[in-house]
Amino acid sequence: MMRKQKKTDLASKPEEGVSGPSLVSRDSWDWFQDLDRWFDDLRTEFERKLGSPLTPFDREAGLAVRRPLMDLADRGSEYVLTAELPGVRKEDLDLRVTPDGLELAAQTSREKEENGRDYAYRERAYESFHRRIAFPAEVVADRVDAKLKDGVLEVRLPKKAPDHAREPVQVRVE
Repeated sequence: MMRKQKKTDLASKPEEGVSGPSLVSRDSWDWFQDLDRWFDDLRTEFERKLGSPLTPFDREAGLAVRRPLMDLADRGSEYVLTAELPGVRKEDLDLRVTPDGLELAAQTSREKEENGRDYAYRERAYESFHRRIAFPAEVVADRVDAKLKDGVLEVRLPKKAPDHAREPVQVRVE
């Protein structure tokens, strides 16, 4: 929803000795502030409805939910999924191949504490995500290979060979 403009281009101002309102123009640079406000409103609406195109975060109920950046490539005989997962250890990762595709989930927590002579500092961070990726062709679940190195997950999913041995079936038309 766009904000209502509080100022108008022309404001009425009573003057002494003149009956009725007169027109006073605003500062010539005020329209830049209006333009900035309109763009902020537009960006906010896009982020609220579609998510931000610049960051992999959803803003729901004031919380940030991380969505890992992913690339999926079709290499002919296999699909190769690459996901950026900084700070995720392989023990925190849950990777499952389903009949519909691949499910990727992780839950991490970090805690840092410092105690000095005149201060105490404690910071906690919790992150979780869950993504489902569907494939156009069936994959061989027991031959899937996954490697996590330096925060980058690479999953190789071999495609199931097409079944060419099927006999044509005659269909009776009524």
